[in-house]
Amino acid sequence: MTEQKKSPEISIIVPVYKVEKYLNECIDSILAQTFTDFELILVDDG
Repeated sequence: MTEQKKSPEISIIVPVYKVEKYLNECIDSILAQTFTDFELILVDDG
């Protein structure tokens, strides 16, 4: 039987432009949330 992959409930889109200084803090903050059914999309030069 083929296992069906479930899509994440939400997508978090983070535009990344001249924020190298804050990027680790931003990602750590998102990953520290109690809600875990999400995908994280970082858009370079967004």
